Amino acid sequence: MKNEFMKYAYFKGEIVEFEKATVSIAAHSLQYGTTCFGGIRGYYRDGKISVFRLKDHYIRLMNASKMLGFEFFVSWEEFKKTVGELIKKNDIKEDFYMRPFVFCSQPRISPKKAGLDFELAIYLLPLADYVSTEKGGIRFMSSTYRKYSDAAIPTKAKAGGSYINSFLATSDAQRNGYDEALMFDNNGNVVEASVANIILIYRDKVVVPDVGSDALEGITVRSMLELLEYNGYEVHREKLDRSMILTADELLVTGTAMKIVYAESLDGRPIGTEDYSARGQAGKYYKLLKSEFEKVISGEHELSKKWLEIF
Repeated sequence: MKNEFMKYAYFKGEIVEFEKATVSIAAHSLQYGTTCFGGIRGYYRDGKISVFRLKDHYIRLMNASKMLGFEFFVSWEEFKKTVGELIKKNDIKEDFYMRPFVFCSQPRISPKKAGLDFELAIYLLPLADYVSTEKGGIRFMSSTYRKYSDAAIPTKAKAGGSYINSFLATSDAQRNGYDEALMFDNNGNVVEASVANIILIYRDKVVVPDVGSDALEGITVRSMLELLEYNGYEVHREKLDRSMILTADELLVTGTAMKIVYAESLDGRPIGTEDYSARGQAGKYYKLLKSEFEKVISGEHELSKKWLEIF
């Protein structure tokens, strides 16, 4: 991933140079994490820009603003227009990542909503493949940090402040020599990776955490499940435990940045049981989804028209 941002951003109701989109060091969202955001992929193909499931990301962002009590709303038409203008201004000729977020720039020292106003900002950066599986899949560690429950913070909101949970979990995993953290709830049920959703292939059955779990309702994982159903596979929603992961056929990891990758191991134990010699390697479900998703973003799939917003 390139450590650079595109020249122009949307800030304070207008398109400005990225370096000029700044806030006070006492900004409320900087102090208390009072933000909600989205992560959206854009693709450059045949001279055109296509953005993946833009309206679904918009809906989730507005729902998050509502759940968190920010009292901020922008219409879909205005949001789409702003995105289009920002893409045009940056004259994009490569795949990219878009980060729209709702935040409060007012300097405040109290974690209270009274008197606060929230607004929208958007920035972009080049992004090709975020995770490579050329040398193997993701090596997971079972995290000792638990995924927070909906009783503490709305789990269906992509809230900025809540990502300290992900920060702690993934930092701990990497400090111990792993790539990523697998997170559990307070009852020991598997929830998700630190910043991505999971799909389990268990006894040749597609299984994901149930809707009432504390997992974020990811748009990419929803797309992967729809692709599986499109190919005739039934999706089951159940509670998952660690033993199911260790004895699964495949564990897939999916999110905006990484798209779809596979897990090689959990706590040093290879994942996969169907063929002993192939444990920890890419399986048939991973290969299917990777192929299908590439067709989608290239405009070659039946679902491309439904999911891609062309600019």
